[in-house]
Amino acid sequence: MDTSRFSSLWLRAGGTSDSAAVIINTLADRYSESHRYYHTAGHIENCLRTYDHAARDLGANDSVEMALWFHDLVLAPGRADNEARSAEQFRSLGNGQLTAPFMDTVERLIRSTQHLALSDKLDEQFISDVDLSGLAQPWDTFIADTYLLRQEDEAIDNGTFQAGLRHFCNRLLDRPHIYGTPWFRARAETNASNNVRRLLTDMESLWVHK
Repeated sequence: MDTSRFSSLWLRAGGTSDSAAVIINTLADRYSESHRYYHTAGHIENCLRTYDHAARDLGANDSVEMALWFHDLVLAPGRADNEARSAEQFRSLGNGQLTAPFMDTVERLIRSTQHLALSDKLDEQFISDVDLSGLAQPWDTFIADTYLLRQEDEAIDNGTFQAGLRHFCNRLLDRPHIYGTPWFRARAETNASNNVRRLLTDMESLWVHK
């Protein structure tokens, strides 16, 4: 993980260099946990690259960038509150370092990556679109990532995993758009929608029920 980039962001947000050094180590440890296959440091790095590209037009936003670093900090397989717990962990690490309004915003943004609905807030659209940008990858890469997600939930049976995945995919397709910002819609909407629809069609053949 880019220690220098994180330290610069942490300092801009009001933190100290000493605390930045401690927290980046915490982030690195969490994102290298043995049960992670998709939600690793690589996912965060991909998100930050996408953020950098989009920020040229959407504008840099330190709250969005900070939330990207922390949005998958907690990954407990099978739990539905990982985003909420990640937000709470961020607040715990930032307490005494960062201002309350900044932490409030970042916590809200982390929680928004649960992707329950399209937001009308630009910053929530921005982070959600970045987090979902992988849906628009070429099919082979997209499905490889889906298999990595399956590995993270290996404790549950295929039928339960598929039911959860179908629910998530259908929730995305029930929206007017998968992506909230026009910037991402123009570049990713068609590919993402095609991939999600194909996944729903092919799902039964991707995993044998057990």
